[in-house]
Amino acid sequence: MGGRAVWRWGNVPLPEAHVVGLGAGLLLEAVARRRLGWPAWVGHAVGWPLVAAGLGLAAWAVLAAGTMDMERPEALVREGPYARSRNPMYLAWTLVYVGVAFVLGAGWPLLLLPVVLVRVHLDVVKEERSLAERFGAGYAGYRASVRRYL
Repeated sequence: MGGRAVWRWGNVPLPEAHVVGLGAGLLLEAVARRRLGWPAWVGHAVGWPLVAAGLGLAAWAVLAAGTMDMERPEALVREGPYARSRNPMYLAWTLVYVGVAFVLGAGWPLLLLPVVLVRVHLDVVKEERSLAERFGAGYAGYRASVRRYL
């Protein structure tokens, strides 16, 4: 986007599936521990870099979107992480989710992760239909050249 970096707080999502899944997993963890089977230092060594990578990717995606309202975009964002993934924010929050589970040594959030990912995928498919209707051939070209997730 050239020039000064711009941040729009409304573009910092808290995906419902991730919030509910992590919250439910941590609640289950408090009620019926399901600890991960390795020393805490391993969870920290793996988890903190995942959290940092996820937050960094989320920040990069927000900066790439600039001042555009991502709830009602007037154009496709094709810069920054959107040049490599059509859904970098969902990818970012998945990294944070997994990282938090590792840092806390909590097994329940990881057991719930497949359910979270199915819900996220359903949301993505719905969003893609909306973008296809809104941007037509422009979105079709973007979709053909950039992967959905990784």
